Amino acid sequence: MIDDTDFTGKHVLVVGGSSGIGNGIAQAFRARGAAVHVWGTRANAADYDAADGSDLTGLGYSGVDVGDPAAIEAAPLPFITLDVLVLSQGTVVYKRGEFEAAGWDKVIAVNLDSLMHCSAKFKPQLLETQGSITIVSSVSGFKANVGNPA
Repeated sequence: MIDDTDFTGKHVLVVGGSSGIGNGIAQAFRARGAAVHVWGTRANAADYDAADGSDLTGLGYSGVDVGDPAAIEAAPLPFITLDVLVLSQGTVVYKRGEFEAAGWDKVIAVNLDSLMHCSAKFKPQLLETQGSITIVSSVSGFKANVGNPA
């Protein structure tokens, strides 16, 4: 019988894995044997604090601005092969900032456009391993929140 929860020898990248739900996903893959790398918004892993919901123990880390397609393309590949790509990135601009063009563009770039850019970047590696992509979304993907239309 195959144990589909054993990821020993597998390589996983969690975009948005430095904190919150993405961090929990990254640690769950690590606990099941995977080599896990995460992308976050801060320059270094040391810039995160456990009190803020970050546990980067045992994880590789890169700071990548996924709102910038050029930054995604320039980011080094964390592994030679990739078995799982988890897209868990997200942002919001509070205080009605999404009603301004710059705020709207930032949220759409991170929460929508970066999904395609990240998927395209890692497509060759995922095809090679017959890997998978998992996209994590907020309920706000189905309906806007008051003050946050993007």
